[in-house]
Amino acid sequence: MCLKRLDRFRRQCWVLKEMGGQSYEDIAETLEISTDSVRGRLSRARTTLMKEMEDWR
Repeated sequence: MCLKRLDRFRRQCWVLKEMGGQSYEDIAETLEISTDSVRGRLSRARTTLMKEMEDWR
């Protein structure tokens, strides 16, 4: 599974946003990080997932 290939920090952000529907601010509060960190982790997670799933599309 592609999600397992993400490091736990990126995976946490991705799951909270994409599956939990949380806002950047809510994720930042939950994980005790800045919203900029949330945005960066989500961006890198999405990039990684897109690359991992290229052959699948």
